[in-house]
Amino acid sequence: MNNNHIRQKAALFVLLGQSNATGYAVPMREEDYITQPLKNVFGLHRSRNQTFDNTELTWSGYTSHGMNLAEEYDNSYSVANCLASLWQEHIDHGNRCSLPDLYIIQISIGAQGVTGKYMWNPMYDKRLIPGPLGTVDISLLSFTEHILSLVPASFDQRGLAYDTIGIHWRGGENDIAEQKDILENTLEPIYHEIFDKLNALLSSAPIVLHKIVCHDRANDLDPTGFQSANIHYVNETFEKLCASYPNASIFDPQNYPGFVPGVYGNGLFIGDAVHFTEDVNKWTAKCILEDYAEKLSQSQK
Repeated sequence: MNNNHIRQKAALFVLLGQSNATGYAVPMREEDYITQPLKNVFGLHRSRNQTFDNTELTWSGYTSHGMNLAEEYDNSYSVANCLASLWQEHIDHGNRCSLPDLYIIQISIGAQGVTGKYMWNPMYDKRLIPGPLGTVDISLLSFTEHILSLVPASFDQRGLAYDTIGIHWRGGENDIAEQKDILENTLEPIYHEIFDKLNALLSSAPIVLHKIVCHDRANDLDPTGFQSANIHYVNETFEKLCASYPNASIFDPQNYPGFVPGVYGNGLFIGDAVHFTEDVNKWTAKCILEDYAEKLSQSQK
C-alpha cells in the first residue's frame, strides 16, 4: 500500500525573492504580530536553520519574527506572514476539514536580482553571512537548493505527505537596471538554470512568477525609457519561461481590485512606488489560499 494514502496531508508554500517578498516598508502594527506560535502553520526559524551545515530541517510553530531564512527583517506584512495569519484564521473559524497544516519557507533579501553580482545569481560565491540588509551576504540560490534538498526527508520523518502549493518568485526588479544587451544575453539562461534546479528539488512543483508592474514609476523616474523597456523585457522573459515550463505561471498584481492604471504607484505601492502596500500583500495571500482551497476541493470530488 502507498504510505501517502494513510499519511496526513500537509501543504508547503515557498516564497523567494527580494524586497517585496520580504515585505519592506510595510511593518506590522503591534497588534498583528504573530508572537504565539501558530498551531497549524509552521516555519523554519533562522536560529536553527540558517546554515549550510544542517542535515535536517527544524520546523516550529510559525511566528512573524525570525522565519525569513535570509535577511533579518521581521514583523512585516509580507505575503508569508499574511498567508500564515489567514491560513490559521481560516482553520480556527471551522474550516479545518478544507485545509491541511501549512509549512512555509521564506528566503529573500532586498535589492537582489539574478544578474551580475546580485546574490540570486547562480555564480555568486558560496557564503552565508547573516544579518540585516547591509550586513547579510548569502549565496541565495545555493542556500535555497540546500534547504529545499532537505524537504522530502523532513516531511517523511514527520510522517506527512505534502503538496507544494507554490514556489512564488517576487523578484526581478533590480535586474531592470542592467544594460539591455546584458539582459538579452544572460537573463533567460539564468532563469532556466534556476527553474531546472527548483524542478529537480521539488518534483516540478508549481512555480509562480509575480509580474513586475511598476511601469508608471519607471516612466516618472526614467524619462529616457531605459528602465521601462527593461521592465517589459523581464516580463516578456517570464512569459517565455511559462511557455517552456508547464508548471510555471504568472501572478499579476494588476488584478488587485484597487489597481489604478496611469497614476503614480498604480494603487499598488506605498509612497515610494516600489513596495507593495499591506492590502496588496493581504490580497495576494488571500488569492493563494483560495486558489489552493479550490484545487483541493476539486481533487476531492
